[in-house]
Amino acid sequence: MKIVVGGLVLLLAACVTVPSKVVSVGPDTYSLNMTGVGFATQGNTNIKALSEASAYCESQHKKLLVKNTAESGVYGWSPRQSTLTFQCLNADDPAYLQSVAAKNP
Repeated sequence: MKIVVGGLVLLLAACVTVPSKVVSVGPDTYSLNMTGVGFATQGNTNIKALSEASAYCESQHKKLLVKNTAESGVYGWSPRQSTLTFQCLNADDPAYLQSVAAKNP
């Protein structure tokens, strides 16, 4: 039983994503790095970065607008990293409204 529990703990520890702090890089614009180690996939790392950014904007009662994303790392060889640059905007901000209109023509 101890071997099974130990194996599960090791497996879960092998799939870790570690966020950086959100850093202000301009007016209403922020950057966040999410690093996935072990068996974390690039997709998982990207989703967690988006989730963290969304929660950050929601804490300010604002909406997330992604400006840029970048990926690095090789699965099974080096940590996967997702770098996300985003804005937190009011729901009535013209830039946010334009992005919503572009997604829903």
